[in-house]
Amino acid sequence: MKKEKITVVSSCNDAFAEHVSALFVSVLENTDHSTAIFDFYVIDDEISIANKRLMRETINEYAATLHFLTIDKKYFADAVESDRIPETAYYRIAIPELFRDQDLERILYLDCDMIALADISELWRIDLSEYVLAAVEDAGFHQRLEKMDIACASTKYFNSGFMLINMKKWLAEDVTNRVLRFIHDNPEKLKFHDQDALNAILHDQWLQLHPKWNAQSYIMKREVEHPDPEGEKEYFETRRDPKIIHYSGHIKPWSPEFTSSIKKYYEEYEEMTAFTDDDEEKGSAKLSSTQKLG
Repeated sequence: MKKEKITVVSSCNDAFAEHVSALFVSVLENTDHSTAIFDFYVIDDEISIANKRLMRETINEYAATLHFLTIDKKYFADAVESDRIPETAYYRIAIPELFRDQDLERILYLDCDMIALADISELWRIDLSEYVLAAVEDAGFHQRLEKMDIACASTKYFNSGFMLINMKKWLAEDVTNRVLRFIHDNPEKLKFHDQDALNAILHDQWLQLHPKWNAQSYIMKREVEHPDPEGEKEYFETRRDPKIIHYSGHIKPWSPEFTSSIKKYYEEYEEMTAFTDDDEEKGSAKLSSTQKLG
């Protein structure tokens, strides 16, 4: 049986290199490698050569490849006019354009503050033919579509940290340029950067998935209650069996200030990265040097 090739894309800078590596390990450890191989792509926001080496070492033993991509910052010249909005917040909007010539049916975008706990190859069996993307409803319930005065059939608003993208439909409908145009024309409407703009353009064109695929911190830590009873039932199911945990709050699991029990999932996979080995080697070298001095 031919193995399925799964394309996963993330975006990170030097500070998040270790954390996106933990994400990749979690994906690889929970997938049946007899049926799938992985192409990981990282939008490279000035990641150091040393960290790229550790990222590659992390996935060396798996059936996977790692590629680094650079986005031309001139692409966002018109969009990034506001000092309030960081340039990197827009990178995911351009991702499908980077793969225009590769004839991919779909790609999975994941924020680098996520950890997978299930086989994500299941996502490749979802019927996306009628949708630009599949996503999970944002757990913030900020009524962003109403506040942006978007006329739409549904006011549901997705979290852009997880997007299963129908490549052909995205490219055919020129989504990247339409989103960038909305940003350029409506900077005063934006509160959540690219997420607002993506929802403004795709409000009725996304397939809603169970929240266990993007189990945001607010859900896992019981910090929010869904306004709909059926939605609250799904939150209960998510806490019992999350497929992808999204550490979506300001305080991340690698911070000493993060005290929730869901920290353990990040730590489990972070310890399997080459970054941990590198830290141990540095610690041993430092100890050895100290012993010689003594």
